[in-house]
Amino acid sequence: MAQAQAQEAAVWTCVGGALTTTGADGKPTTTIVAEDFEDTTAAPGDLTVLADDYDSWCESGSVCGRKISDYIAEVKGNGAYGDSQGVIGAFDFIVRQAFNGQRPRWRNLLIWDYGPTVIPQEFTNNCRINQTGTDGYCGQNPFYFGNVSSASWRSWRPSETGYYSNSTLISGSGQYHDDHYGSFMASGYSYIFYASTIHTGRWDRCNVSPYCRYYQVPWA
Repeated sequence: MAQAQAQEAAVWTCVGGALTTTGADGKPTTTIVAEDFEDTTAAPGDLTVLADDYDSWCESGSVCGRKISDYIAEVKGNGAYGDSQGVIGAFDFIVRQAFNGQRPRWRNLLIWDYGPTVIPQEFTNNCRINQTGTDGYCGQNPFYFGNVSSASWRSWRPSETGYYSNSTLISGSGQYHDDHYGSFMASGYSYIFYASTIHTGRWDRCNVSPYCRYYQVPWA
């Protein structure tokens, strides 16, 4: 947030240490201002996580990741957004991933923290293939949150208990990760704000039963 104000950015969003600004052409540019990522995985033998602790977990302004099991992980990004006049509002973006064999699945939550009503545009859960150069895609899965505000401050997609399944089955022997990001507007403002990418972690062994398993959580 300090960097955005120092740059006198006309439109900006911070998610953890990632600053996304929008230029005159309307295209977003993301800069890593600080390596602001916290590992909040429980100690071995203590993998109990409250059914819903999303309002108390990771409220320090960082991006936090935690491994629930070899097959389940969560990431939370604390976000703030504003313009050249200063901060307008804040939100949390949370993703839980739970493999179903060779198919990644995601549950998404958007939480209003303060400011005007957040009006989401398109968000996406993308499956990516780790490779030299630009990573490949193993599934693209757009979705749409509902509006969040002081009157209705949470939006789950697809639901509080359900998951979106990846668009394709993963049967390869390579290494993979996921990308989650989106855009939104705020009531009373004409700008489009962009939430930078967060990740649950990296996985592999999708060709060996019991299939896809995390080898790195949180993202590094």
